[in-house]
Amino acid sequence: MDPRIEEALQFINTYAPEIYEWKILKKELMKHLHPQVRKLFSTRDPVTKRQNFNDLEKCVAARWEIITGKEILRQV
Repeated sequence: MDPRIEEALQFINTYAPEIYEWKILKKELMKHLHPQVRKLFSTRDPVTKRQNFNDLEKCVAARWEIITGKEILRQV
């Protein structure tokens, strides 16, 4: 995982350790990451409006669960 993402997760944990929804965590990450890193994350399907999850996002969610001890709710 990119060290910038790890750093952002650690920072977000300092002020919002209670986050348990992927949508909210991703929104917070987007605020703290450089556009070059943000483009690695998936976007919603334009037709169904459902959120796609790529391998990076699965890794980020798993890391958040390790950091906080809380399971991430991945709504699709």
